[in-house]
Amino acid sequence: MNMRLIFLTLITLFSTGSLFATDSNTLPIVPKPQQEMVTGEEITVGSHWKIYIDREATGSSTYMTELLKGCGVEPSITEQRNEANLILAIDKKISKNREAYRISVSARGEIQVSATTRNGLLHALQTLRQLINCQANGITIPVCRIIDEPAFSWRAFMLDESRHFHGMEMVKKLLDEMSYLKLNTFHWHLVDDPGWRIEIRKYPELTTIGSKRDFSHRELTPAQWDEQFPGKKMYYTQDEIREIVQYADERGIQVVPEIEVPGHASASIAAYPWLGASSKRQGKGVWGDLYNVTNPEVEAFIHDILDEMITLFPSKIIHIGGDEANYTHWANNPEIVQFMKDQKIPTYADLQVWSINRLSNYLASKGVRTMGWNEITGDNIRGEAHLEASQSEKLAKGTLVHFWDGDIGLINKAINEGYSVVNSNRHYTYLDYPYEVTPLEKAYSFHPVPDGIAGEKVGAIVGLGCQMWGEYTPNQTRIYYQTFPRIAAYAECGWTKAEDKNYDEFRHRMKKTERRWRKMGYINQQPTYTRQDDTFTLWQLPSQINTIGNSYIIRTDDGKVIVIDGGVKEEEGYLRGFIGALGNIVDCWFVTHPHPDHIGALTRILENPKGIGVRQICHSTFSDSLLNGEPNYKGEALNYYEAAKKSGATVTEATLGMTFAFGQTTLRILGIKNEELKSNPYNNSSMVIKVWDPLKSVLFLGDLGKESGDKLLYGPYRDQLDCDYIQMSHHGQSGVSMDFYRTVKFRACLWPTPTWVYDNDAGKGFNTHILTTIETRNTIEALNISENYLSFEGVTRID
Repeated sequence: MNMRLIFLTLITLFSTGSLFATDSNTLPIVPKPQQEMVTGEEITVGSHWKIYIDREATGSSTYMTELLKGCGVEPSITEQRNEANLILAIDKKISKNREAYRISVSARGEIQVSATTRNGLLHALQTLRQLINCQANGITIPVCRIIDEPAFSWRAFMLDESRHFHGMEMVKKLLDEMSYLKLNTFHWHLVDDPGWRIEIRKYPELTTIGSKRDFSHRELTPAQWDEQFPGKKMYYTQDEIREIVQYADERGIQVVPEIEVPGHASASIAAYPWLGASSKRQGKGVWGDLYNVTNPEVEAFIHDILDEMITLFPSKIIHIGGDEANYTHWANNPEIVQFMKDQKIPTYADLQVWSINRLSNYLASKGVRTMGWNEITGDNIRGEAHLEASQSEKLAKGTLVHFWDGDIGLINKAINEGYSVVNSNRHYTYLDYPYEVTPLEKAYSFHPVPDGIAGEKVGAIVGLGCQMWGEYTPNQTRIYYQTFPRIAAYAECGWTKAEDKNYDEFRHRMKKTERRWRKMGYINQQPTYTRQDDTFTLWQLPSQINTIGNSYIIRTDDGKVIVIDGGVKEEEGYLRGFIGALGNIVDCWFVTHPHPDHIGALTRILENPKGIGVRQICHSTFSDSLLNGEPNYKGEALNYYEAAKKSGATVTEATLGMTFAFGQTTLRILGIKNEELKSNPYNNSSMVIKVWDPLKSVLFLGDLGKESGDKLLYGPYRDQLDCDYIQMSHHGQSGVSMDFYRTVKFRACLWPTPTWVYDNDAGKGFNTHILTTIETRNTIEALNISENYLSFEGVTRID
């Protein structure tokens, strides 16, 4: 490879964007509070806190204490306000805003919180959570006063589970992060063409038929689905819905469900074809069909669904969709056309508004408000030539208009006609859009109030929503990739006044939050927006010739460079370029075992450094008997040992438990030579290395085999094997047992693997008939681990 090209590539890889000024008096809180007064002092207190919680908020006391425990506090509830370390009090006089709060942290260690409601107290605790730092000598908190309340009352995150279903565990994780960011509305898109996701007891086929599909398997019949995914449940029972609604409420979040009328109804129509304008005539479900809203039986069906939903969602708001209706299905139905003539309904947009108004009136009679995408106003929002806007029907008063597309003037028009609006302009707020289209800075620049709104009408903009549409999010990893960190930008757009926002300052305040999300696995390969200088960076290098020899490079938080293994000889040029871009100094080079795939490039660098300095080498010296057991490797192993000896580097013999510390980065050797093992002792003598800091951890298994893996599981360091990232043993082919992967806890896999090993391609590989890669892949999939980094796909960087 051209060396200049290597360096240009690496400069791009290592770039973290421009640095920004930090302000020691700016608190690391997201979203930014309305007012904060900071002295620059900090207090250090013990971890045992007595908490006083106002009686009006005791329903959330369990969640509140859980939050504090997560910060390192050991809380106990007291009913005596005067003996509490932390006071959480309701005071309705502090503001007219129902989510307002105040925090005071004194130099004497007194922490007082007051809020207008329970939800305000929850927001205050999220702020306090971001201020607390748990140290070895206690808990530190900045001395400060905070006065805070949101700019907008509607701050929503939408999850589309129709197109791909994810389940309760992930929903709860997202609700936790919504609460962390003070987002207060979970917009739950449960129904659309690809699938029906909510149990309706009066109509069981909605789930027995309508749920057995998703966006990736749109063509499967229910029978084919059962054959391909036996026993896989793709909907929420009503009890599960209640559990999630309660979970959200404990965190100060209302849940607003969305069903779809009249379009995006293919899943329900597949279950009951008589509902559809085209499907009833064809005797089967037609994709993209519309409900026949002129049929009283169809209207009764929708009322029945709404009746069951009203009992499940106490928010008293139901989103009925209303977007992207393909009126062709109505136009091709003679009964509907005749109905419109009889009722003097001039356009299909009028028919849609007519039907939505009937639903709105029905919901209003039950004390529930209707919400829908901005097509419900009857406007031709995209100015499409084949569509006519409504001419006679006007949307029912009190309906909440959800703007997503069209000319921004439609917001002004809706407000002028007396409607309240949630602004979710898709050009800014759609999380399914790639970062190239909507980078973090563009997301942060969004303001829910567009230009041209008269001052007295600004209050009609109740807030914003950010939408995670699900066409291309088949797994949790993709959801997290698209959502984080941009969801924080939207949270600040909804909470913080526009004049108080500053993007560079936001990036600075985001640092702690982004570290937390990296630790939780929500941020991995997303574009980097903050400089994470207190955790190590890991690179998994790609194979240059589709071989199984790969290297890992670590830059520690204090700037030291660590290399694990040295790759095949053909990787020498790439490895030199990478080390050169990091300064040409390797502080410590670990060799898991002297196999040609792991020492080839390293040996040549040691023999002819060309400016590269290696300060320390850590390896195991294999005995003659061990080397003689693999005569094909012996010559290159001896050459490596000789080159290491002559290199001038400090050569350290690995011992069990040996520990290296570089800043906050620690490396510990958990496994070494196993010459006594009779089966494959060469690979079974691979060094096992655990690397960690306060934010993440990696377990490197080298070429470890089943026998040494089992020995490790029951050895003295078995309690230290759990990690965030695990390097797949022996490239995932014939390494540790599947029980090893089932026993050790991890969330992501590093595969130093060529394509022919990963695919178990016996036609092109070497000895692939003995590989077990497919078994390894199936085990990882069964463990529901979808975060996999494959070396044949290119360099992987983990911050």
